[in-house]
Amino acid sequence: MASVMPAPQPKGEMWATVGWALLLLGGLAHMLPSQMEPLLKWSMYGVSLQMAVGVVSVVLALYYLLGE
Repeated sequence: MASVMPAPQPKGEMWATVGWALLLLGGLAHMLPSQMEPLLKWSMYGVSLQMAVGVVSVVLALYYLLGE
C-alpha cells in the first residue's frame, strides 16, 4: 500500500495561509478580548504579541495585494 503525499504548496499560497491565520487571530482578539488578553499581552523588549501580529498581518496583506 503506497502512501499518498500531498503536493507541495507554492510559496505564495503558504504566505496566504499564514495571513489568513493571523487575520483569524486578530478577529478573535476583537470578538473575545477578555479571553484573548492573556495571550496578546505577552511582550518582549516592549513589543507585545498583539503588536507583532498586527505588523506582520499588514505586511502580508500588502505583499498579497501588491502581487509580490
